[in-house]
Amino acid sequence: MKKTFWLISLLWILVLSWCWSSLDVVEYNDNFVALVKECTDASQTLFQNFNAEWASIDSITQALQNNIVICQNTQAEALKVWDYDGDSSLKDWVVNLLALEVDYLQKFASTSRYRNIDNLTEEDKEAYNWVVNDLNQSQSALNQWFINLQDIQEAFAVKHHLKLE
Repeated sequence: MKKTFWLISLLWILVLSWCWSSLDVVEYNDNFVALVKECTDASQTLFQNFNAEWASIDSITQALQNNIVICQNTQAEALKVWDYDGDSSLKDWVVNLLALEVDYLQKFASTSRYRNIDNLTEEDKEAYNWVVNDLNQSQSALNQWFINLQDIQEAFAVKHHLKLE
């Protein structure tokens, strides 16, 4: 009877630890999803307001600076998260993705000096074209990182027996 009790207790502990581990990995993944979403939601709102008729250069500049701070804060939060079971792949990818988002927003902010200028000098046109080209390259890199994030997340999920929705 005593052996049976210990065996049942041991099995119960193993089942509970497996369930706890499963919940832990889900929470870990969801935490990073929430951090990326916080930054990207702010960016999406920014760009929707950018195209609004009521938006002024000052309001866009302020919103852009606020968005940069939001994304920098989410990146800092991501850096504080532990590596899951010695695996930093998802964390590293998210931290780098958020760094790219901040870089993109900062480059986008550098275009503000060219807004509402009717007549650009040749020097300004050249500088503007360089900034826009750099911005487009950053946007392409950022888009690729978002596409690859899904692959990283799926590989992480498989490795840690997490079913993604």
